[in-house]
Amino acid sequence: MFSTPQECHTVRERLADYTLGALVSEEADAITSHLATCAACRDEHYCLAAVSAHLAPLRNALADQPRRRTLGRRHPVRPTRLTLAQWVTKNAWAPAS
Repeated sequence: MFSTPQECHTVRERLADYTLGALVSEEADAITSHLATCAACRDEHYCLAAVSAHLAPLRNALADQPRRRTLGRRHPVRPTRLTLAQWVTKNAWAPAS
């Protein structure tokens, strides 16, 4: 079964919601079926899933910043500014919390 460009466009519009589990079951089932037959959309889904997997540790690290400042440091530590790609590369091999 071949996917049409319009079908791929529709799936990609909803792919982030699908990856985060935010779709109703009928819509999620339709996207699951499409991903089983479309390598391009499946690759896009894998990329979104990889980013999604790093969001929880990032959120936890950001939430931990104020607590670190109260542990006896007189001056707050200036956070290092990283791009998302740099952060993912730096934390790709970090053990899961």
